[in-house]
Amino acid sequence: MNVLVYVSSASQGLAYALRSILSPFYTVQSITPLSLATQPWTTSCALLVLPPSDSPHAPPSLPRPAHEAIQEYIIAGGRILCIGLGVSVLPHRPAQGRFDLWDVKSGTAIVPEAPKEDLTRSPHSSIFLQTGRLLSALRPAVIRGRWDGARQRGSQEVQISVGSGCAAFWGVSPFLDETEDWAGILALLRYSLTSLGLSVPQEMTPDGSPNPLPVTPRYPLPQFLLHSPGKGYITRAILQGLGLSAPFAAESPSNSKLGVIKDRADTFQFHWASTLEHGMRLIAEARGSTGASSHGAIATDALRMVVVLPPDILPTKEFTPSFDAEKYFAVLAEVRGDQAGSADSWGMGEALFYGEAVTSTQTMLERNPRFLSALPAPIVSLATFQLAGRGRGSNLWLSPPGCLQFSILVRIPLRASAFPTSRLVFVQYLVGLAVVHASRDSRALGIVRGARVRLKWPNDVYIDLPSSAGGEKKKVGGILVNTSFSDGNVDIVIGCGINVCTPAPVTALSSLLSEPGEWLDVETMLALILNEFERLWSAFVSGRGSWVSFEEAYLDAWMHSDQLVTLTTVDPPVPVRIIGITHDHGLLRTIPERTGWSKTMQRGTDEYIDLQPDGNSFDIMMGLIKAKK
Repeated sequence: MNVLVYVSSASQGLAYALRSILSPFYTVQSITPLSLATQPWTTSCALLVLPPSDSPHAPPSLPRPAHEAIQEYIIAGGRILCIGLGVSVLPHRPAQGRFDLWDVKSGTAIVPEAPKEDLTRSPHSSIFLQTGRLLSALRPAVIRGRWDGARQRGSQEVQISVGSGCAAFWGVSPFLDETEDWAGILALLRYSLTSLGLSVPQEMTPDGSPNPLPVTPRYPLPQFLLHSPGKGYITRAILQGLGLSAPFAAESPSNSKLGVIKDRADTFQFHWASTLEHGMRLIAEARGSTGASSHGAIATDALRMVVVLPPDILPTKEFTPSFDAEKYFAVLAEVRGDQAGSADSWGMGEALFYGEAVTSTQTMLERNPRFLSALPAPIVSLATFQLAGRGRGSNLWLSPPGCLQFSILVRIPLRASAFPTSRLVFVQYLVGLAVVHASRDSRALGIVRGARVRLKWPNDVYIDLPSSAGGEKKKVGGILVNTSFSDGNVDIVIGCGINVCTPAPVTALSSLLSEPGEWLDVETMLALILNEFERLWSAFVSGRGSWVSFEEAYLDAWMHSDQLVTLTTVDPPVPVRIIGITHDHGLLRTIPERTGWSKTMQRGTDEYIDLQPDGNSFDIMMGLIKAKK
């Protein structure tokens, strides 16, 4: 379900605070007036959040179609949270053009108001405004609590039912002020969201006690550039490719800025740390300077610090508490076995950028073209938390604790004789297949339980829960592939997010573990997936993109063989049966059911209907294939 935040100057900080509290139970996204007016947002909306208007002391202003959609939403049982808005309750509709929520049963209009300056600053101000009358005289309301913020004290929350729904109003707007009371803001929102009936995840500390502060960092944190032990030439080659020096010598200075790369989406500042202790100081300084100015919003204009350590030195858990680099590289070396490359090459996963929190591993590579084209490949971008993770289309990807999220850069020559670019559509299928094969490894779930990890076309990973756990099919991951062309090469950035050991109620691969003491960690799964993808990728490239040798394994791993679905991209909708993937362009191949084929389609009963992965969406619960919006 979605929590939608109406766009305004306060919406960025507000949306981030909501994500900090509600992840991974809800997706928090911004919504524009046009989307409110034209998109079918109400069916998947758990809460609509209205921040104050960008015009001081002005009431909310919405297009009439958006106003009508919101009215229908709350009457049908929807929930609305108004931040920085008071409320008037009137026995009649307000003047045309004013936004209100009309309750037919009571014959009253609930009208959001911009609180006046003197009221919002008053230590005893009520957030509802009704000249000459008390609110309760016109409409029952529930006054729930107060927030004692540093600058706005004594403000209460008022909840009013409208139809089958409910609207809540807070007269304070901490997101418009540079307040440092972040814990207070989160406490305010947590209380309000809970009172509105949302399922708010319980934040826990490692010892199991409640933790009122967010686990997810508020801003991007420094990254490490890492390489497999014994292969210091990897980091040297990466720095040289970026035009930076590689000071790998005992006499190297202890405080060395290697250089800055300013690109389209990010600015990267590389730092040389001669010791782990020096690296820790750099990270502590970066945390302090970034956090001091963020005020709860994502710091999108900050430098992205990358710390380079001496060869064969890996950060300990003290430096990277959410990622065990030593364990990861140990598992990777184990599964790679005797694979060996030349002195100037390396395997998948042996070169790695790791950051505890980044905006998006995919954005870091894909939307920084200068940085991307200069990087040697293959290279992996990994994060424990993504502050703006991306899914397919306009979807967001949440990153709760225990989620593995990474992006891989691979590169192939653009020469016509090397590789037909039309075959790149198969890359997303290969990554999904790598996840399935990795899950069946004895170091992960094993053959029997790993067989419950399945692929949903075109790019989702599901698990088939046993009957003892409800017997449902649940999504645990997704894949995103983007390509670009430069300097005679095709750069392919593959993003993958998998819930590995995310705690309940989120479904993860570890949901299939049942024996006491069994555990699955992100380090092991990452190493297994990358090793398996390297094997598949090598065969794919050497076979010039042929899908034939992978077809049997893919059909064994996916959920759809001989599945009967309804194709809604045609009029009238048609029942079709799924039979496979085309070998040329990777399309989903279906064939109409003879009994359900409409003659108005002017097709033969045995003609295939092939569907583009990028243009269609598969609703597995409803058994529908729809045009993707």
